[in-house]
Amino acid sequence: MDKQFSRHPENMTVPLGQPAALSCGINSGPPPLISWLRDGEDLPRDPRYHILKTQLLIMDVTPEDAGTYKCIATNQLANRSRVSYSGSLQVLASDDREPGLLEVHHAAQFVAPRGTDVELLCPVLGWPRPKLTWRQTPPGERPRELESTTEVLVLRNLQADQEGFYTCEVDGLPQLIKSFNVSIFEPVTVSLVPASKEVLRASTVRFNCSVTGKPEPRISWYKDGQPLTLAGRINLRSSADVNRMQLVISGVTSDDAGVYQCVAQCGGAGRWAWSSAWAALNVTGAWAAAPGALRCLPAGPRRVALRWLPAAEKVVAYTVDTTPRDGPGISITGQPQTGTEQVITLKEPLTPYFFQVRAYIPSSNKKNVASDMSESVVCQGQGVPVRVSRSEDVSEGVSGGVSVSWRQFAREQPGVVQWVLQHKPDNATLEHNITLPGHVTNYTLPADASTAWVRVLGSRNLTWLPQDLSLLPWTSTASADLSPYSEAGPVPERVRVSGVGGRGFAVQWQCARCEGVPDIAFRVCFRNTDGDGEDDCQESYKSSATVEGLEPGSEYEVRVQAVSVGGRPRGAFSDPVRVTTQPEGPGLVGELSYAFVNATSVRVRWRGAAARYTVRYCSRLRLPVEQWDALTTLNNTALITGLEPTEQMYVMVTGHEPQGHSRILTIPAQFKDLEAKELKYVYTRSGVRVWWEEGGGGSGARVVRVVRYAQNITRPVEHWHARNVSDMHVELEDLDPSLPVYVMVTLPGPDKPNQVLTIPPRPHDNYNLYLSVGVGVGVCVLCAAFVAAACIWKKYKNRSRLRSRRNQHALEEMDEGSSEMKMGASGSGVGGRLANGGACGEPLLNGHLRPHQHSKTPNGKVKKAHLYEVFDVSREEGDVTVETVLEDGPAYSLLDTSRRPEHETRPPTLEPRPHKLPDDNMNSELNRTADSHLDTAGLQPTLQPNG
Repeated sequence: MDKQFSRHPENMTVPLGQPAALSCGINSGPPPLISWLRDGEDLPRDPRYHILKTQLLIMDVTPEDAGTYKCIATNQLANRSRVSYSGSLQVLASDDREPGLLEVHHAAQFVAPRGTDVELLCPVLGWPRPKLTWRQTPPGERPRELESTTEVLVLRNLQADQEGFYTCEVDGLPQLIKSFNVSIFEPVTVSLVPASKEVLRASTVRFNCSVTGKPEPRISWYKDGQPLTLAGRINLRSSADVNRMQLVISGVTSDDAGVYQCVAQCGGAGRWAWSSAWAALNVTGAWAAAPGALRCLPAGPRRVALRWLPAAEKVVAYTVDTTPRDGPGISITGQPQTGTEQVITLKEPLTPYFFQVRAYIPSSNKKNVASDMSESVVCQGQGVPVRVSRSEDVSEGVSGGVSVSWRQFAREQPGVVQWVLQHKPDNATLEHNITLPGHVTNYTLPADASTAWVRVLGSRNLTWLPQDLSLLPWTSTASADLSPYSEAGPVPERVRVSGVGGRGFAVQWQCARCEGVPDIAFRVCFRNTDGDGEDDCQESYKSSATVEGLEPGSEYEVRVQAVSVGGRPRGAFSDPVRVTTQPEGPGLVGELSYAFVNATSVRVRWRGAAARYTVRYCSRLRLPVEQWDALTTLNNTALITGLEPTEQMYVMVTGHEPQGHSRILTIPAQFKDLEAKELKYVYTRSGVRVWWEEGGGGSGARVVRVVRYAQNITRPVEHWHARNVSDMHVELEDLDPSLPVYVMVTLPGPDKPNQVLTIPPRPHDNYNLYLSVGVGVGVCVLCAAFVAAACIWKKYKNRSRLRSRRNQHALEEMDEGSSEMKMGASGSGVGGRLANGGACGEPLLNGHLRPHQHSKTPNGKVKKAHLYEVFDVSREEGDVTVETVLEDGPAYSLLDTSRRPEHETRPPTLEPRPHKLPDDNMNSELNRTADSHLDTAGLQPTLQPNG
C-alpha cells in the first residue's frame, strides 16, 4: 500500500435534497477495504449512504449530513491502514438548477452470484427533482419499461430473468442516460474432461474439454505447463454436432507426447473463476528416422519444389505437411509419393508456408512404421505472370521501349505491398532490380540489350523472405507484341464454363462492345495452375469455344480476349475463371465396407488394384477434402483410430498408380441420443432407477453419457443435476417423492434439444398395510379351509359309522326274526299272528314292528324298504294310531315301553304323543309274565289306520 493517498476528500457545498459524492483513492495490492468517518465517528446506518470503490455517495442530502469526512484504507493482507485528510460537507438551501447526472465512479458491468442483491446507482442533479425512467433489455428480447422511478434500482435475489442491459433516462432529456450491464456469475466447471490417450505416430488425437459457467468461459490450452500454440497440426475444431470445441493434433509425432491442460476462465467486473483439467498423451510404436536436409525452392506464384534426403534404404512413401506461417491455419497432408522431390501447389500465392516431410518405412512384421516429422522449412511461391509488349513513339519516330505489365495478377491477388522488377541481358547471371510500391502494376524498360529477360517478384510484407530463385522462369522481351492494344478496347464479360468433363469443357462469354466491330475474333487462353504457368490459346469467331486435351482432376484458369482476325489484340483479357476437370477412374477403388473395432477405431476395407492408397476421413463433409485427416497404406485395408463414437464419419480412398478414387463412405455414429421412449424406470427405496439399452455398433463398446435430472421443469437445463455415467443405468437419490422427476440422457458436451422423460411422483407406500391385510386374509382362509375340512371329515366318519351300525342291526334283526318265525312254526302261533301276513316283522321297544326290506303289508303287497333307525327323528308327525288293548296282562314288563302300567294314573288327554315314532306296521301289546316269558295265548292283533 502506498504511503500517501492519490486523492483526498475535498471541501464541498451541496444544496439540500441533492446527491453528493466524496472521493478517496490510494494504490494498494490487493485493493484496500475503504471505510468512512464523519466527525471522527463511524457513518450511521442509512440507506442513503453508498460506499463505492473510491467514493462515498450520499443521496438526498439533509442538514444532518453536514460535517467533516475522512476515509480509512485498510490492506487486510499486510494488516496496514492509512487515514486520509479530512474534507468538509456543508448543506445549503435548495435553489433552481438544471437537470444533470452526477458523475460517480462505479462499474457499468455487474457480475454477481445468483441470489445476491445488486444496486444500480443513477444520481440526478437538478431542482425541482427530475423524474427517471428505468428500462431493461433481457438478452435476445425487446426493451421493457420498469415500474421503479428511484435513483437507486435494487435488484433483489438476482435471478436469470433479471439479467440484461439496464438504462436510466431523465424524462424529457434523452441525452441524459446511463447504462448498466447485469449478468449472473456462476463458477466455471469442466463438464467433460479430456481423457489420457496412447496412440501411434502419424495418427490423429482429439481432446475434449467442455465447460459451463457464466459469463461464457474462455478456454486456453497448455502443454507441459507452457501455452500451446494453436496452428498447423495442432488446432481447435468444432465437433460434428458443432456443440463443443476439440483440441485436434494431426500427424502425431514423438514431440507431441506430454501433459495437456485445459484451463477455463470466466467472470468480469473484478470477479473471476478458474477451472482446469488435464490429460496425458503417450506416443508409442516403433521408431523410424525422419527425412533430412529438407530444401524448398519457389517455382511459381503458387508452386514450390521440395527436396530432401532419403530416410532409409527402403521407403514405402513420403508425405508432405503444409501449414500457413502467418495467422491460424490447418496443416494439410499431401498425397503420398515414393520420390525425394515433390512440387507442391499452394492455396495462396506469395504467402509463406511451413513444410515438413514424414516417411513410411516397412518393418519386419509387414506393417509400415511412420517416422517423426523432419525439420520444418519456410518457403513461399514467387514470380508473377507478366505481359510484355513494345510501344513505338510515333511523334518522335523512335522505339518507345518494352512495357511490362502485371495488372491482371495484381487485380486478382490484392494485398501485395511491394514489387521487384528484375531484368538482365542474354547469357548473364547478374540481374538488375527495380523496387516498386504495391500500387504500381506496369513499368516500361528501355528497348536495349539489358532488357532481354524480365520477371517480377512480389511480397505481402516489407521484410522479404530470403529464397533460392533458381527455378523461377524468365520472360523474353524478344517475343513482345509489336502492336499493343488500348486499355479502353472491348473486353469480354460474363465468362462461364459448362459441360466440365475429365478432358475438356465448354466456354461461353458476352461482349457488348464487340457488336458492330468488323473483323473481330476472340482468343481463349487457359493454363494449368499446377503447371509451368504458360497459357495455351485458341481462337474462336463466335461467343463460345470448346477446350479439349486437358488433364483430368486438374485446375485450370480460363481468360478470353478480343482480337482482330489476324490475331492483333483489341482489348484486355477478361477476368479469369477457375475450373477443375473431373477426375477419371473412380471405378478403380470400390466396394468400401467398414467394421467397428472398438469405441474409437474402425477398420475400412475396399477393392482395388493400385500400388498404394491414401485414406482420407473427416466428420465434417463440407470441409475441403485436402483438409481431411489422411493415412497411407499399401494394402486394401486401413485402421482408422481416434474417432469420436458420437460423430458420423466420412471416408474416401484414393488409389495411386493408377490414379483413382472411391465414392465417399458414410460411417454412422456408434451411439446416438436417446429418446424418452427408450428410457425405463422403476422406483427404489432410495429414489428412482433409470436404465436404457445401447447399440454399440456391434463393437460392444460403451460411451459416457450425461444424465441430467431435476424436479422443477422451469429450471434452466444447465442448472439441472448432472452425472457422467458409463453404464446403462443410473440411480437417482435424494429426491422428493411428492414431486415428479424430469430426466434427460444426453451425449457429452453442451446441452442438446433431447427429449425429457417425466417420472410421476412416487405412489403412497402402503406396503405394510397391504402385507398385514394379506396375511390376515390368508390366515382366515386357511382357518376356514381347516374347519371345512374337519367338518367334512367328521360328517364322512359319522356316515361311515351309521352305515356300519345299520348294517349290523339289519343282520341282527334278520337273525332274530328268523328265530321268531321258527318259534311260531313250532306250535306257539305267536309268529303268525305278529307277522300279520309277513314273516319278517320285528317288534320295537315301544311295541311297533320295524319293517325290513321285502316286508309285506297286511294286504299281501311288498312294501318299499324303509331303514329307519330306532331313534330316527326325521319324521316329525305324531303317532295318531289308536291302540286297542285286547286284555289285561298279569304284570307290566320293563322291556315294554309302548304303554304305561295299569296301576299308574293315566292322563285323561287323548292328544297324540309327539315323541312316539309312528310306523307303518301293526302295533301289538304283549302280555309278559313275571319271568319275562311271552304269553301268546291271549295276543290279539291291532291294525294301524293304514290297514
